Amino acid sequence: MSAPADSSVEWPHPPEHVGATNWAEVRRHNPELVDRLAVNMYRSDDVADRAAADLLAMPGGWRLLDHVLTDVHRYGTEAPESLQRLLAPLIDPPSWYSPEVVDAGARAWWRFGSVQAITLYQSLMYGYQSPGLSRPLAMTGRLTSGTSDRLAETGRWIVTATAPGGMAPGARGWAESVRIRMVHALVRRHLLTAQGWDAQSWGVPINQSYSALTISGGFLVLPLIVAADLGISYSSAEYEAIAHQWRWIGFVMGVPDELLPHNYREAQEMFDVAGRFEIDPDGNSRTLTDALLHDGYSLDALPAPAARALKAVATPVLASLFASISTRWVPPNAARGMGLRRTPAHHLVVLARQAVRMREATRTLGLLGSEDRLVDRELRFVVRNLGRFSTKQTPLRPEAAA
Repeated sequence: MSAPADSSVEWPHPPEHVGATNWAEVRRHNPELVDRLAVNMYRSDDVADRAAADLLAMPGGWRLLDHVLTDVHRYGTEAPESLQRLLAPLIDPPSWYSPEVVDAGARAWWRFGSVQAITLYQSLMYGYQSPGLSRPLAMTGRLTSGTSDRLAETGRWIVTATAPGGMAPGARGWAESVRIRMVHALVRRHLLTAQGWDAQSWGVPINQSYSALTISGGFLVLPLIVAADLGISYSSAEYEAIAHQWRWIGFVMGVPDELLPHNYREAQEMFDVAGRFEIDPDGNSRTLTDALLHDGYSLDALPAPAARALKAVATPVLASLFASISTRWVPPNAARGMGLRRTPAHHLVVLARQAVRMREATRTLGLLGSEDRLVDRELRFVVRNLGRFSTKQTPLRPEAAA
């Protein structure tokens, strides 16, 4: 199937074949939301698809994208009309966007940044549960290759997108989010034109529904559920600020407004409805999970012999530990399909909870310094552990994306 200018596909029938065996049952309780999800499984990010096609047709088109994202106001007029159309609502945001609330969400998120970084594993596992989300990785040959790099890339994007100031139009997190959106358009094009993707049976690759569920479920609600289990407390206002922050991130990433939760309650509802679908993970899901557990970290900083020896000893222990702890937040049926087995090690979260609560009490007493200093310290700690990376909130330079 070739990729048309509009790569959306008409919704031909209820998508039980997408993976859920109880679609009709879940729909009876939430018909409006489920129908929206169903229809949008067959819808693409058409604006990004057209912009990507135009850039590919231009000599040096992808370098032009780097220049545009370096300084959108200076280089925007050089972009093809399709890219200008994509960028216009991202440079001049909709009326609901509040940079102050986005930054309030960022500060709340990064007050516990080093703990929130742990939830990245769970965010990826959230996507691995569904054959529809794991299939693009399988068909592009990224099931087991580059797992630690993929984890680090995702981690770096989350740092840039959630850091205070990071999602202001033209800032680094904003630019990275636009670039990822364009990469998704390239992957869609490749799957539809060269890989024999069956859009009628599987929906559009990286479709609007899966993008919305990834943002609202995998990167917003699930990390906050894990955070609560670890003993992190947020106020109602902080929950709403974090939800607003991810609404804006989702908007920049191309999720349509009709699928973006407008508050934390709506995000939680979408997460809960998605969790009620009975989806059996396939072989790809298990392979991705196994690769994440065994290869989702790098020891490149150590001499090669030491790295090999340490990995041989530590990997089985860490994989078993992470797999057991993950069963706290993965539905039982999905956990079995993904090869996750619960052991008494999952109770380590209870021990960690006590340490987190003690840290929060210390913070409340003012012993950890001001909130700004705490956020900066947490950012620096996470960035050091992600490798060479800068947290400066400046526009992304072309050479940095090479």
